[in-house]
Amino acid sequence: MTHWITAPLDALLEKAVAFITDAAYRAVAERGRFTLVLSGGNTPRALHKQLARGISEKRYLELGYKLPADVRRCTRDPEKIVPPWAHTLLFQGDERYVPPSHPDSNYGMARETLLRQVCVKPANIHRMPTESGNPAEDARRYESLLRGLFRKRGSDETAPPSFDLILLGLGDDGHTASLMPGDRKALDEKEHWVIAVNAPNGKPPGTRLTLTLPVINEAANVLFLIPSSRYDLARSISNSEKPELPAGMVKPWRGDVWWFVEGEGRIQP
Repeated sequence: MTHWITAPLDALLEKAVAFITDAAYRAVAERGRFTLVLSGGNTPRALHKQLARGISEKRYLELGYKLPADVRRCTRDPEKIVPPWAHTLLFQGDERYVPPSHPDSNYGMARETLLRQVCVKPANIHRMPTESGNPAEDARRYESLLRGLFRKRGSDETAPPSFDLILLGLGDDGHTASLMPGDRKALDEKEHWVIAVNAPNGKPPGTRLTLTLPVINEAANVLFLIPSSRYDLARSISNSEKPELPAGMVKPWRGDVWWFVEGEGRIQP
């Protein structure tokens, strides 16, 4: 099912944080852990900062969510609640093939805006490796890590992992993660969970690692966070008018797609 949420940026971020927080507590209550895939680029910066700050209990309740019995509160502001970071496993949806210290590193951005601000166990932070000089091998390493973390005894080992929530962005060309328009090899990939791709039209251009569509479409929930500049593009994709674009191919088999789209003057309750 597809859901459409639009509001001015501050209200939109509040709604997204509430949604993520609720999804996290539900997952922990059901399975003991919350698996969250972070997106790259610049758009998630504000969301990361808001996630780290938490959301006020009053606003959380106003948005229709119920406080879990084991709710965690922000140590800096006890009036705000935060996700259960101690039971959260973090992953990357894609990464530019640069060192973590590079200004273009998605992991570096997440480290500065989120990871250093919250109490996530270092062992639960799973970044894409970019150090070997061999992108294809690093993609295989990350896939192997996922297989180890998500393998269930007696289950089909070829079945992709089912993340609780994958955060995605949307490029002005319709790309998402590092799945680019026209890259048929990447878009048609069925076997591998993580691949290395060349993105000559990326910003910046270069080699990247990315989750593949079979993994993205196995998620329980996919959340697109979209700036106002891409409102019309997002709307057309959500309406299934551009199925040829990578973002239009995001259709979870059993899960939901949530479009959180910045839109001034288009406030929803």
